[in-house]
Amino acid sequence: MKAIISAACAAVFLLSGCATTTTTQNWAKFTIDEHGRVSDVTFEKSSGSDIMDASLKRGVISRFYEVVPKPLPNRTYLQPLVLVTPTTLEDYMRQDAKTAY
Repeated sequence: MKAIISAACAAVFLLSGCATTTTTQNWAKFTIDEHGRVSDVTFEKSSGSDIMDASLKRGVISRFYEVVPKPLPNRTYLQPLVLVTPTTLEDYMRQDAKTAY
């Protein structure tokens, strides 16, 4: 039991200096059709994952209608985004590969 607690404490200590999230500045561009509905959403920078981008689009569209309840037809709106993503094991492995000799 002491070995498990010691290992857990060591892991917490070693990982305490690691960044657990990353932030990225981005923009969402909303294209409004002739009926005043969002017809397209594009991001300045893709997340690299189609699934994550689709999920993000659903979120920003619902938020867009809260901020702009009646968008003007045939317009384009820009919304700044700050994306916060958790750091994954792959991110750490990629960093280690960069620093390897």
